[in-house]
Amino acid sequence: MNRPKGKPTVPLIEKMLDEASWLLSHAQALTDYGRPDEAAAEWARAVGAEEQVACLLDADGQDLEAAIHRISAASCAEKLGQYTRAVTLLRAALAGPLHEGYRARVEQLLTRCLSRAQKELRRTVKKGPRQQSSAAS
Repeated sequence: MNRPKGKPTVPLIEKMLDEASWLLSHAQALTDYGRPDEAAAEWARAVGAEEQVACLLDADGQDLEAAIHRISAASCAEKLGQYTRAVTLLRAALAGPLHEGYRARVEQLLTRCLSRAQKELRRTVKKGPRQQSSAAS
């Protein structure tokens, strides 16, 4: 990712960017090799790393970069079926600065994740309230 010129590089941000990039690449490779359980673990780690990077970039005043990393985290969450988490991340990203063409694509991703979250909610509601285990009685 390009960073604004003239800004000092923060070592922690660089370290987290490297980690997030590696996790994303590793998760994609595991997915490509047909190892879904291992890939899911890496996608989950990538979500957390991307969220941390976004927070660090916010703290450093790099709002656009932070939004991009939130979108990346949301994409990973979507791959894991964590649609409500993806929605939260996308809304946070859309609250910041984005180029218009990119904003439109992010809004489409948000619409898709919202739809899937609603379907998940309907399935949960149809199942009814959780049954208490006999040990709890």
